[in-house]
Amino acid sequence: MINDNDKNGNNENILAFSIADLKFSSPIFLASGTAGYGYELANIVDFKKIGAVITKGVSLNPREGNPTPRIAEFTIRGLAVGLLNSIGLQNPGVHEFTKSIMPKLKKLPTKIIANVFGEKEEEYKKVIEVFEESENPPDAYELNLSCPNTKKGGIEFGVNPKSVEKIVKQSRKSTKRPIIVKFSPFSEILPGLISIAKNEGADAFTLTNTIPSAIRDQKVGFFKGGLSGYPLKPIALRCVIEAFERFPEVKIVASGGVYSLEDVLDYITAGATAVQVGTGNFIDPQKSQKLAEELENELKKQGKTLQQIVGSGVKNEK
Repeated sequence: MINDNDKNGNNENILAFSIADLKFSSPIFLASGTAGYGYELANIVDFKKIGAVITKGVSLNPREGNPTPRIAEFTIRGLAVGLLNSIGLQNPGVHEFTKSIMPKLKKLPTKIIANVFGEKEEEYKKVIEVFEESENPPDAYELNLSCPNTKKGGIEFGVNPKSVEKIVKQSRKSTKRPIIVKFSPFSEILPGLISIAKNEGADAFTLTNTIPSAIRDQKVGFFKGGLSGYPLKPIALRCVIEAFERFPEVKIVASGGVYSLEDVLDYITAGATAVQVGTGNFIDPQKSQKLAEELENELKKQGKTLQQIVGSGVKNEK
């Protein structure tokens, strides 16, 4: 019998799953940088129904980020379909982050995943080491190897096999906690990159980050940034399918254009075990909670668990 009140990740929870030895109560995650730091929503969102909060990107040293404006709306014939962001990875640096922000995040009744990035290859492991030595380390790490809104690091690392190998290897030596590697949507080279990261100890993969894009804004002129929202979904969906077909044993965290239960089911049946909600949070701060509730109700109707539908829409002979 399913216990509706069980959100601790045991077998009675039909939404439960694990990455490495870390158990999650729900496959719905708050994507990095799309809901403040996360704790600001404590009085709005029931975090017991959300699998994890992924922090804003954290670097070794503080970053002021890009000058404003940092966000522009992408519209087609007056209909908003996505966002372009050029935040520039503003953050206080890992030392301050562990002191002032992590204590607040750790009070939330959900898992905390630290999104980590560096301007140099060796900075990833240094950030993780600071987290590990702190009083409030995260439950897992998401390595941002793909960052289209910065000129230093990020995307250069994510498309360079040697950099991927070095960063993941050094990060793996710095922690025993799960490591999730986040890539950009370069589907033609993803299988090779996933294979390298997997061999160096990565436990899961976030597919995908935003797409470098540009629009002409009526107020500011041409605006360059990372495109998220509806236009990203078909691209990210293909990446998920191809990754699952090649590596059916790998845990995939899908990200891109998640607004409805249909979007969630598309990703999960394509091979994702978890789904991040990003731009949808700007429309409705409770979007993640609502999608988790809708998914649970849908699985109950089907008489299935999350694990039983992962990849069920993809023909995989392996």
